[in-house]
Amino acid sequence: MSGTPYIMKKGYSQLDDLKDGSGAFSYPGAEYLGKIYYVNNITGSSAYDGSDWDNAMDEVSTAVTAWEAHRAAQTTNNQYIRGQIYVQGTGTAYSALTALPSYCDIIGIGANPRGNGTGIARIVDNTSSTDVIAGSTRGLYMTNVQVGSTTAGGSTGYAMDLVVAFRSRFEDCVFWNKTSGGVRAGVMGGVDFFGCQIGGGDTSNGAVGFQITGDNFNNCWLVDNYIYGTTHGIVIAAGAACNNTLIKNNFIFGATIGVDDNSTASSLTQQAMFVENWVQSTSDCFSIATNGASKCIGNWANQAGTTAYEDAEG
Repeated sequence: MSGTPYIMKKGYSQLDDLKDGSGAFSYPGAEYLGKIYYVNNITGSSAYDGSDWDNAMDEVSTAVTAWEAHRAAQTTNNQYIRGQIYVQGTGTAYSALTALPSYCDIIGIGANPRGNGTGIARIVDNTSSTDVIAGSTRGLYMTNVQVGSTTAGGSTGYAMDLVVAFRSRFEDCVFWNKTSGGVRAGVMGGVDFFGCQIGGGDTSNGAVGFQITGDNFNNCWLVDNYIYGTTHGIVIAAGAACNNTLIKNNFIFGATIGVDDNSTASSLTQQAMFVENWVQSTSDCFSIATNGASKCIGNWANQAGTTAYEDAEG
């Protein structure tokens, strides 16, 4: 009868019984084409569909493959639907990712990812010359996940090595313990890193914290991060366009060079802006090819452990 309330009964009713019940899982109604996957490498299986914790998948990679197959099948009206992958923190690390999802959230369920203990949603690879996460992505969101190595030996490579990344966000994540570095990307546009640890570690420290190797580093924000490299903190390639990119309020360390910005655009609007960072180096805090002092606003630099100065470039 119209207007009669629906009474949910414990152990019998489900949220999807309600017209908009699945909105409680961040989706706007039961008809939404996106999917949610649950992953647990202790109780899960590659044979399960990941539809709930009782049918969890075994690996993040299993869920990524399933989501990408589902997303590719949704072509109605050119819709860019989103998926969600919940990763249970356990005492066992998840395997490396050789492919990344697009238009998807990867959410770690567990302890704070800063540290080396159980209960963290960890994606790990200890193999020499192997990146832990590699591939290309668009529209990815990742939070509360640790990515890297758990051993000091045989851990060359990058924690995350992206060929192309567009319109994505990484928040409260850790990329560490790989001796080549924390994060490397060929092309990056519209990508944000907030509150992350990039480089460094407690078993091995990477050579470069954060590196752009290609010609596009546009519309990106690096804010409130810890960025550490045994040689370089941040490296931006020559010729890279950095339109509207903001690097603000980070701790940045590189023993050889803290910030090594080789981009050469003549206009300041085409270059990354460094604002209110703490930059530390045993040799050179800032090495900036063009518009150096103009693009450094309110930074502090500690060079060779003896000098701290504001608005630093040099």
